[in-house]
Amino acid sequence: MRVAWLSESEVAERLHTLRSDETAWSRADDEGRFSLAGAQPKIALFHDGERWGIPIGRTPTTHILKPPTGVFDGQLENEHFCLHLARKLGLPVASSRIMRFENETAIVVERYDRVRMTPAMAAAMAATAAEAAARAAGLAELGKRQPVLRPHQEDMCQALAVRPQSKYQHEGGPSPEQIADLLRDHSDEPSQDLNTFVGALLLSWLIGGSDGHAKNYSLLHGAGGRVRLAPLYDLASALPYPSLNTAKLKLAMKLGSHYRLRDIGATDLRKLAAGIRTNPDAVIERAREMCTRTPEAANEVAHTCRQDGLTHSIFAQLESALGQRAADCEQRLR
Repeated sequence: MRVAWLSESEVAERLHTLRSDETAWSRADDEGRFSLAGAQPKIALFHDGERWGIPIGRTPTTHILKPPTGVFDGQLENEHFCLHLARKLGLPVASSRIMRFENETAIVVERYDRVRMTPAMAAAMAATAAEAAARAAGLAELGKRQPVLRPHQEDMCQALAVRPQSKYQHEGGPSPEQIADLLRDHSDEPSQDLNTFVGALLLSWLIGGSDGHAKNYSLLHGAGGRVRLAPLYDLASALPYPSLNTAKLKLAMKLGSHYRLRDIGATDLRKLAAGIRTNPDAVIERAREMCTRTPEAANEVAHTCRQDGLTHSIFAQLESALGQRAADCEQRLR
């Protein structure tokens, strides 16, 4: 394992530079690369539990760090809040924290496509029980040299051979029906992953998550060819930003016959259910349950954020906006 360790001030300097120049994901004197593709500026670093560093060679990154862009106030806190809200509502999500590095703030998201290697796991990788005893010491040593494994992942554009520039459905990107068919055909737990995907679509409708495009859903490829829907990531609500005009806000994927939030109701959710070949009544009931649970869940998440020392006003704005939105969505389901 090779890592160029960074001090807190060096991490802060990189975040500051990234806010000023979104292309500044690396410097001329860096041996390793720590950038990620995407519209929002971000860096990816290795964390050993205490130190941050730039991975070199085959050493993988473990966390994604995103500084604020200045476009939307509180966007980091917004993403952190929505990830925790989704978890409260029973959806699998990537783990996140809001952290300060000197004068710089970032949302730090733990990569779900990484596995921490232990000696026991290394030994278990032996092909047979007979080989395990002979190879355990060597594999345990592998775990020390390369303590983080990098399972393969692909987003839904990659999985469906769609150009990343067409990630939004209205631009030719994947539809809910195509993604549902992919999960049904290839997931090792299709019912569970379809249930998660439906929950994610309903969450986007409920929170005004307009950026739930195909590249924000991924497949994880595990040992033995196992395939599962990855935990959710890059969640955020447009509701706290009046400049976005939520009356005209559109989702990245069409639910039923409509993209626009204000046009989507029970008829669309039933049409969505029919298109992805699942029970329409169950989808409506799931939507009602999420509407009912959201106000209390949002309150709990806001309270936890404040307990963690996070003071941004967007937590109160999200709490209020989501309460009103949940009531509005519940009306649309009648």
